[in-house]
Amino acid sequence: MRLAFAALVAAAALPFAALAGPPDQAGWDAARKTVSVGPELVAGYVELGAPPAEAEGVPVVLVHGYTDNSRSWSLMAPALAEALPGRRIVAIDLRGHGISSAPDCCYGPADLAYHVAKAMDGLEIGQADLVGHSLGSITSAYLAATEPERVNRLVLISSTTRMPAEPTQWLWDNVPGLPEKIDPDSQFMRDWFSNPNPMPAEFLDRERTEGAKVPHHVWMGVLQSLSATDWTLLAPWIEAPVAVLWGDQDPLFGKETQDWLQDALPDATRLTYEGAGHNMFWEQPDKLAADIAAFLQQ
Repeated sequence: MRLAFAALVAAAALPFAALAGPPDQAGWDAARKTVSVGPELVAGYVELGAPPAEAEGVPVVLVHGYTDNSRSWSLMAPALAEALPGRRIVAIDLRGHGISSAPDCCYGPADLAYHVAKAMDGLEIGQADLVGHSLGSITSAYLAATEPERVNRLVLISSTTRMPAEPTQWLWDNVPGLPEKIDPDSQFMRDWFSNPNPMPAEFLDRERTEGAKVPHHVWMGVLQSLSATDWTLLAPWIEAPVAVLWGDQDPLFGKETQDWLQDALPDATRLTYEGAGHNMFWEQPDKLAADIAAFLQQ
């Protein structure tokens, strides 16, 4: 009893920032902040690691996938923060996603990479380790190739150099006809957020609800741009060490996409997660956090 009381007293004596960690699902919205990325444009973000004033080492910037947002990293955030003590870790909302601005145009990799770079500027992050998932991985690769001085190390989760035919066709069969107000419990949204392994219901419900709020012009803008994107010829300009992480049950980016990445980035570190899907950092958050931290600390 005395030991427990002493621990509570010691904790109370610590500054608030030292006790703070990544927010839980219920506290995520309250943790969201914005930073200016242009005239009347903002980027949403959530701080997940050490407070900026106390952080040491290279900051880590997390970039989510198509119609996700900063919450996408919430399951992995506690383990990643623990594995990278003292690091500043920031999860950014891409243009048109989360609480970031959603102007009429534009949503290609160049535009999204510019958004990330401007958010880094606003957050006073000159260089970062970038960790991107899916659309966020393409965005991160583009930034690493076009502004190599901004990227120290690069982690590509569920990535590809270009969109494969079958999932692209599925998206074109469904996305143009989506209503402006999407039902988060619709069959399309359940399919879009499906995973081969069980997910915490509270997290997945919130993710679907927030994904359903992404404006129709953003869904279409990203789809149109990705359909015409192939960053293979940019790959040689990436100077940062790269890790490519892939789940072998990924229904969107299958084995052929990993062959494309192998050709584009022959020196990259590669990790495959058996039985995991497109969102394997949701399915195996502790494992992914440990592997990502190990790569970033090399």
